[in-house]
Amino acid sequence: MESSMFFEKVTSEIVSHLSYFIGSGTEAVVVDPRRDCQVYVDIAKREGMNVRHIFETHRNEDYIVGSLELADLTGADIYHGPWPEFKYGKVVPNGREFKIGKLKVTAIHTPGH
Repeated sequence: MESSMFFEKVTSEIVSHLSYFIGSGTEAVVVDPRRDCQVYVDIAKREGMNVRHIFETHRNEDYIVGSLELADLTGADIYHGPWPEFKYGKVVPNGREFKIGKLKVTAIHTPGH
């Protein structure tokens, strides 16, 4: 049976950072992308997917995020929670649903780190 979901964890050992590439069909999202975002472009190409959305789950002051660069490379939209310090992207209201291929992703606001 063919799986309708693709999932790959991307680890940055030096800064203890995890990010995620999630896709279905030809569409994908990246959650909390790292600074060196070519890895997501490479995964998308390898899997025949296009990155449509980038989700920032929290503000990270301990490393440089790759959201802006990844958005430039892929045309994806950036989304985040209701944090005023974000000067880019779009605020996602709690409960908003995103369709990614056969998947449905629901935003759930969970403050904290």
